[in-house]
Amino acid sequence: MLPAAMSNPFREDLVSRSRAESCTVVIFGATGDLTHRKLVPALYNLAVDGELPHGVKIIGFARREKSDTVFREGLEELNKQVSRSGHDPELWSEYQESIQYHQSEFTDLDGYQRLADRLDAIDRERGGAGNRLFYVASAPEFFDIILENLKL
Repeated sequence: MLPAAMSNPFREDLVSRSRAESCTVVIFGATGDLTHRKLVPALYNLAVDGELPHGVKIIGFARREKSDTVFREGLEELNKQVSRSGHDPELWSEYQESIQYHQSEFTDLDGYQRLADRLDAIDRERGGAGNRLFYVASAPEFFDIILENLKL
């Protein structure tokens, strides 16, 4: 054991790792393989590790007509197969409550307005300004359309 006079200077004044703030993650192309096999399982694994911020919301934006329940069931089935940390039904039950589905074509301006209204409602519920992450998991031909519509 080192005497106090010889303590490790690299350990002094260390600040513990800060915790990420709550945010809303919007995934464009939410019914595709990237979302089902990579994105949602990765977010789930963050929850398993205790690293997913409390109050996070995940909104899947895609053109197919689905309910939140049907969307969640599809994600759960694949998560059982691909999650690196296995699948805990109790944790999934809590995690899936943060997942919502938003049906719209990528070219439909009304769909983006409904998304904006939904995001504003989440912000009001949280009591703060929007902390948002937009992930484009669609086919490349839709990238420009999605980005142009997001800035409106």
